[in-house]
Amino acid sequence: MDYNVGLVALAIGLGMAIAAAIGALSQSRAIAGSVEAIARQPEAGGRIFTSMIIGLALIETLVLFTFLVTGIILKGDLSKIVQANYGKNNVEAQKLMDNYESEKAKAGGGH
Repeated sequence: MDYNVGLVALAIGLGMAIAAAIGALSQSRAIAGSVEAIARQPEAGGRIFTSMIIGLALIETLVLFTFLVTGIILKGDLSKIVQANYGKNNVEAQKLMDNYESEKAKAGGGH
């Protein structure tokens, strides 16, 4: 399977941008709806506020899941991307992979 650093970076960047934009739009609409509802029925403000906070947390979780998935994609495919773009026998590719592996070992993420 061929990997291209540019396409992977573009896909991840677009995925995060779309998730963040849709999450922000959804949160703004939820807050606007809650404020409007509280203005119409101030006595129900506590229940509306609680429902709004739960809804905002669920919306934000979708953005965080997107971030998590892109991180998993990057972590799993980094070595494949480097090898595909620089070749297995390339000295520069080997240096990049050695640096990546040493940083991963320092962080305690070695396999």
